[in-house]
Amino acid sequence: MDGRLFSFIAASMSALFWLSLPALFILPIILCLIILLWRWSHTISSYQCVKSLSIYFLLGIFWMASVGHWQQTWQLQADDFTQGIWVKGQVASLIDTEKSTRFNLDISNIDERILIPKRRIRVSWTKPLWPIKQGHVVQLWVKLKPPHGLANQGAFHYQQWLFSQEIVATGYVKANKNNSLLESSVSLRQRLLDQIMATHLTTVPWIAALALGHRGLLTPDDWLLVQRTGIAHLIAISGLHLALVASLCYLFIATVLLFCYRVLIKAQKVNFYLTSVGITLLATLGYAYLAGLGLPAMRAWLMLTLAAFLLFTRTHWAFKRIFLVSVSGFILLFPLSLFGQSFWLSFSAILIIGFVFWRWPIRHNGFSIKAWFAGMCRLQLALSILMLPLVAWQFSFISLVAPLVNLIAVPIVTLIFVPLCLLAIMMMLFSLSQYQAVLSLVDKGLMFSLDILTAASDWSGAALNIQAIPALAWIGLTLATVTMLLPKGLVPRIAALVLCIPLLSFGLRTQSTQWQVNVLDVGQGLSVVISRYNKALVYDVGASYPSGFNMADSALVPYLRSRGISQVNALVLSHFDNDHSGSLPALRRAMPMSQIYTTKDVCRQGWELTWQGLNIFALWPDDPTLHSDNNSSCVLQITDGFTEVLLTGDIDASVEQKLVSHYGTLLQSHILLAPHHGSNTSSSREFINAVAPDYVIFSQGFMNRWGFPRNEVLKRYQQTDAALFRTSEQGQIQLTIGKGAIKVKRFREDIYPYWYANH
Repeated sequence: MDGRLFSFIAASMSALFWLSLPALFILPIILCLIILLWRWSHTISSYQCVKSLSIYFLLGIFWMASVGHWQQTWQLQADDFTQGIWVKGQVASLIDTEKSTRFNLDISNIDERILIPKRRIRVSWTKPLWPIKQGHVVQLWVKLKPPHGLANQGAFHYQQWLFSQEIVATGYVKANKNNSLLESSVSLRQRLLDQIMATHLTTVPWIAALALGHRGLLTPDDWLLVQRTGIAHLIAISGLHLALVASLCYLFIATVLLFCYRVLIKAQKVNFYLTSVGITLLATLGYAYLAGLGLPAMRAWLMLTLAAFLLFTRTHWAFKRIFLVSVSGFILLFPLSLFGQSFWLSFSAILIIGFVFWRWPIRHNGFSIKAWFAGMCRLQLALSILMLPLVAWQFSFISLVAPLVNLIAVPIVTLIFVPLCLLAIMMMLFSLSQYQAVLSLVDKGLMFSLDILTAASDWSGAALNIQAIPALAWIGLTLATVTMLLPKGLVPRIAALVLCIPLLSFGLRTQSTQWQVNVLDVGQGLSVVISRYNKALVYDVGASYPSGFNMADSALVPYLRSRGISQVNALVLSHFDNDHSGSLPALRRAMPMSQIYTTKDVCRQGWELTWQGLNIFALWPDDPTLHSDNNSSCVLQITDGFTEVLLTGDIDASVEQKLVSHYGTLLQSHILLAPHHGSNTSSSREFINAVAPDYVIFSQGFMNRWGFPRNEVLKRYQQTDAALFRTSEQGQIQLTIGKGAIKVKRFREDIYPYWYANH
């Protein structure tokens, strides 16, 4: 059975590496093949084993391919994205602000069309007509786009996250007098959140996370603290919290039943043991509901259910089988969770815990504080070490203080803060006003704890940003670590060194003389990174928005850190429009910058700079005070003597004409960043002919309201032999240059080409 489950899991996980879904006509063929294999019998046991494994492997392929095609079938129609539409649905998100509100909406109707099943969309509403709450049924006039996100190396894959959450569209609510609240009932979870927020305690965001699993109130600084100290698992309602709730509930129910038996009834008419376990399962399911039935909570509850089943049936399974059944069941029930980070972090932690208890089993020689403390230290150290490759691979980040912090924080949060938060929630449910006193106590404790965490986070060596390293190297390091932890003689220790070869070979690579131009996907804006010898020159930084979202934190800084670049050696701002310079304050906060050049100082016609062996010439502006913001853009030409790159900012045709007149054939460049994102006011025919580019890159937002790049502009470039690229469609564009050779990689097609991230 274990081999068959493993085969099914391996096949299901192979969907992570598919570049596209198997064609629909292949699914019946796979199903027929499964039936034929099942019907085929053989007397040789080895053949039977291969047949069994093959059936389950094909079942895994069939299941994940079917799920993928279902998701594609349930996407909205193309007409739903071309204009505003009326939708009717129920608010699915917890809402904690009355300002600009973003929420998930489970819609049952689009205009007059009924949707079966319901579809989930994610929309924002800048000025809602009433406070939006979870549970409201609303009718709204919305403008939608297909699921889409920024696509850059090192950054969060928003589009993949949307897919894993079954969100089929994003957009915003448009102002309309007919936007209406159809049903005003509010969910229990929303009412509890409102009560917590009404206390106005200092640590309300943390209390909401611990009590309800709602982390939307945490600020970017809070998340930085969580990341640097490695406590993210403590502020998500998952296995740790459900195990505590299950233990407390079972203890309480068993005590009550025992009291009834000995004092009141004095006759045992039911099995106390089974009754206590059954009620505990219901109680933990209720707690999972209060946590929003999130995937971590549901994972933990399903494992508790499996454990209860084994207890009821008096069946003994080894840890390996329990783990494989749990993973298989979760893939069947929540297949899209495979494409989210939570699945991998949770089950990796469970696997590590199982390994620790197998390697260092508990000796039942009576309770000992020394033995308990040693076991806790061993478990936390193993979790920190063995989870390190996965965390480093996913986030390009390592917390060095996490083992010590968690050793102290886990028992405090588990045994003090979470029980107190649960007590406050129970009081709220029974309308007992004393919950405020309990939350005040939690607030004081959290304030003290956060001060200590902040001190740990502020230590310069608390965490390290590391370069993005291929998954194969991290897998090798993980297996090497496990090999070293195994009992002596089980696996030769030399195998650990062999497994480290991929990581060592990556770290010992010779420094290349090639240089790169990376046009990042920053939506409707611009940010270009020129890199050589692990140094970076940045041309523009993208936009920032009133909500606090900015392109430095979401695209530029993650990309730089994933490349192992810890500072910006030179920054050039073409001009001061928000879509080009708005993220400068965020970039300043995130990493140091050596030099900043703008048109207010040296970035003017005639300025030259030699940087990392590259020659940089400013071709424009002559005098920025004589031109508009766009036409005062700092135009740069960068060359290594073989290849020229022309960065043009937002200049229009009038400046293009002046450049052609002044520089003539010197304007020729192999790579051109199309002026003004592809506006028809730029990219004149004379300018295109003068530059004569081989590669043209357009940087603009997906389905932007200006229609950039305009069709007229595309037609002018298509009349040349230039290859055209768009960040809105292909994500980050990476051009690697060396001695006249240019190699182009597109994020969506070449760097991260998987079907679920680019569907």
